[in-house]
Amino acid sequence: MNAPTPPVPAVDSSTVMVLRDEASGVEVLMLERHLDSDFVGGAYVFPGGKVDRSDRLDEDLWRGIDLDLEARRMDTTPDVALGLFVAGVRETFEEAGLLFATRDGDQISGDDLRTESFTSARSRLNSRTERWDWTEWLRSEGLVLELGELTWWSWWVTPIGVHRRYDTRFFVASAPPGQEAGHDEIETVHSVWTTPKRALAAAAEGRAMVILPTRKNLEQLDVHTTAQAAVDWAAGQLPPRIGPEIVTEGGRVVVRHESFGSTEEM
Repeated sequence: MNAPTPPVPAVDSSTVMVLRDEASGVEVLMLERHLDSDFVGGAYVFPGGKVDRSDRLDEDLWRGIDLDLEARRMDTTPDVALGLFVAGVRETFEEAGLLFATRDGDQISGDDLRTESFTSARSRLNSRTERWDWTEWLRSEGLVLELGELTWWSWWVTPIGVHRRYDTRFFVASAPPGQEAGHDEIETVHSVWTTPKRALAAAAEGRAMVILPTRKNLEQLDVHTTAQAAVDWAAGQLPPRIGPEIVTEGGRVVVRHESFGSTEEM
């Protein structure tokens, strides 16, 4: 008999729910993934992606968090915790064009982001042919990543049995003032600011593909009336690890979510 195939390991990754306050309530930035994406193509998601080796930045390139404390809260090592925070900042810049960073203590502006240096850096991060380490660019521009702008919100792990698995920390953050978000036209083809309620309605009516982890985070976000209230709530939580499983029910292969007492077809 053949030995059972070991499960694909879950890769550390980060996702950031970027928020802003509008008359209609709290809005969150969502991106539509390219149909050819290797993971949930066509779905509306938050900016995010897997942790790269280069995300373990030197201490002079970031500030704003107690790394040992965050590592204990996340039940991981300081090295992994740092990678998760930095990946969240990097992916938000790469996919949405927003950068949580300062230079000489001043917030990076929309004008900064439109310069050739910043647009080129974003393009290189987005390149499918080049794996670019942005460390020296950050240092040459005198940039310090403001990791304290991100607050851990939830923790989801892709079920065993699929070909790509992610161990994902969702973060929440208020949008950097003076910056304008926009999709990258490579991994994502559309961007929209929307209230959680509108996004959930679009998913329920079949006008948008929104996978269950995204929906559940939108539902959790929908109870907050301001971006700051959402951030403050997250700061007081210790999110549980949510790990759905693939099972067979009635001859169908489904994903079972014990945390929510629900199943959905694969």
